[in-house]
Amino acid sequence: MQVVGLFCDSLTNRLTTSLLSCPVINENRMMLAAGVAVLALIAGCGNDSTSSNGSSPKETTETSSSATPEIKDPAVEAAALRTVDPCALLNETTLGDTGTLVPDSLSTLDWGECGVDVTDASGKTVEFVLRVGDQIILVDDPTEELEGLPLVVDDEDKESCWISVVTSYELSLAITFQVDYVGGDGCAAGKAALTKVVQAVHNNPPQYQQVPGSVLTVDPCTVADKEAIETALGQKSFMEVKNLHVCDFWSGDGTNYPLVSVSLLKGLPPDAEDGEPVDLGGGVTAIQAKEVDSSTVSCDVSWREIETPSEDEAPGWGELVSVEISGEPADLDAATACDKAVAVAKTVVPSLG
Repeated sequence: MQVVGLFCDSLTNRLTTSLLSCPVINENRMMLAAGVAVLALIAGCGNDSTSSNGSSPKETTETSSSATPEIKDPAVEAAALRTVDPCALLNETTLGDTGTLVPDSLSTLDWGECGVDVTDASGKTVEFVLRVGDQIILVDDPTEELEGLPLVVDDEDKESCWISVVTSYELSLAITFQVDYVGGDGCAAGKAALTKVVQAVHNNPPQYQQVPGSVLTVDPCTVADKEAIETALGQKSFMEVKNLHVCDFWSGDGTNYPLVSVSLLKGLPPDAEDGEPVDLGGGVTAIQAKEVDSSTVSCDVSWREIETPSEDEAPGWGELVSVEISGEPADLDAATACDKAVAVAKTVVPSLG
């Protein structure tokens, strides 16, 4: 059964909750940030990148030609983009063509995501959200380029425009601006800003500051044991890269339940009120949290890998690891879901050192 819509609902709820609990999001941008994240997830759901055996599913080959050339650009490879700080890219250099940055409007959502407001010459507010290494859905092969990379523009509504450069066809990843410009041309503003961003990415881009033990550079698609994942799913897995820090493993060769998700995130760690503690070995205690509704059953096993205190973060804030398994109530119960999620999570712990 295809469960894209149901899965989108689940992801939307989880991400919106995460955004609302983030201590560093500017209140004036809260609704935009949540809305953009939700729209991006909805746009991304149903995308098929590459399966675990390297083949592409039928859905992709039917909607996009196989003539797309491989992108050979070291600056935009996944490993290189993982450490790029998008907030540091939102400055007067990249956005000055549109206007003046609004003081204190810079807001971080998670790794690879950042937003800011700009005031144009006429006093209109332009809202930018930059996403580095996020999933993109390609219905047709791009016919334009920007700074040497394939350009994709969703200009159905110029006041609210999505503009992207593809960084990997194989992983279906891109650098994307979402621009809300009431009374203006969001596509033009987005293209001007994206041009400057890609130029910066090609020329010593700003980097996140890393602390010892950080999982920032870790590929979420490689940290869990493949055999453990496919044991949990009961069959071979289809890998879908959601972004540079989240990887999904669907059942079979498409987006079918059950699903295993591995996420590397920033946030506050779960506690006993969120679920039940579970020993993963290696000195790691996680919290397993069950969720059951009429359409899905899921269990999330998550823990804080390291704490990263700073004056801008709430006490206990840090880098989190999450392993979740989801399925349909007819095929999966909560206790079994937790057993499966724990089994996969136990293979993640040693891979993170």
